[in-house]
Amino acid sequence: MSGTVGVTIQCFCLNESIARPEFDPIYEELNRRKAIVFLHPSGNGLCAPLINDFGLTICAGASFEDAIAGMHLIARQIPLRYPDIRFIIPHFGGPLAMLLERLDGQMPKGGFAELPSITARRFYYDIVGWGSRGALLSAVESYGATQLVPGSDFPVLLQFETYAQTFDHVRQASLPASSIELILHRNAQSLLRIRD
Repeated sequence: MSGTVGVTIQCFCLNESIARPEFDPIYEELNRRKAIVFLHPSGNGLCAPLINDFGLTICAGASFEDAIAGMHLIARQIPLRYPDIRFIIPHFGGPLAMLLERLDGQMPKGGFAELPSITARRFYYDIVGWGSRGALLSAVESYGATQLVPGSDFPVLLQFETYAQTFDHVRQASLPASSIELILHRNAQSLLRIRD
């Protein structure tokens, strides 16, 4: 792993949460290395027949995986316990942006050092949203433009739109020019610690 910037892990490991205590030694090492951890759905549809039996495993289940994995990390306070790991949750975090206030009000109060919504704003989120202006605007409003980075979803998204279209969705969303610059250029440079 010498010289490695980061790793990709699935949102679940053998259908178990990646926030389970058994994974703490991995997070300890990733934290020591100041690594980037990119999450990606495992395609298990949360092991839910109500998702999988209706053929929704990828079109909806993947986004639910993104959100649930993020919530598991928040519930176990992984971002606070391992503050040098930079997590990227794909697809704008799925429906997570819409749930921040509910998490603050209804998530079990396990002695959190900060509100779940604040912890959620420590994550980065990629902008692969299939052209959804609503998802983009919700993410900007919920997390802040500083937490959004370009994503490719290679090779899946290319079956539906070009990468030019993926980035044009950001340019055409009526965001301030400063937010567009952050999302498409500056945030990734900062995250990857690339200098101009």
